[in-house]
Amino acid sequence: MPRKLKLTSGTSYDYTTIGIACHMKDYRFTFFLNDQLGFQMKRMEDLLYGDGKDSLGYSFYFFRNPEERRSFYLVSNYHEEGRLIPAEKGADFFLIVNDILPASRKKQLISQIQKIPQVLAAYDIPKGKANNLELIFEEIELHLL
Repeated sequence: MPRKLKLTSGTSYDYTTIGIACHMKDYRFTFFLNDQLGFQMKRMEDLLYGDGKDSLGYSFYFFRNPEERRSFYLVSNYHEEGRLIPAEKGADFFLIVNDILPASRKKQLISQIQKIPQVLAAYDIPKGKANNLELIFEEIELHLL
């Protein structure tokens, strides 16, 4: 009887993910996000995700906040050939924080994002909801090396 092998990540990451529905271009949205949150997100090389030569590039921005000792990553969910996280079709961007935020800080962050013009929604994505989110977080860590 054939067995299915499932590849799982050996490490567990602590992260917070916020899904953002917004129809602005990534550079324009990042400008407003930086202004609203007091960040200085910088554009990095596109995050490549997929299988080898079939990898797709998703826009990627990075900000390290020394006061909070946290890193913030803004990743686009859209590419012409597919979504980064297909289960989250309503999200155009993901704001990923490399830490588990307290509920009050998460609520404050979502509220500030919702004040940005043309943001349709900002919402918390629970840690286990998106299947490949841990793999994407690993890919982000490797990407920054």
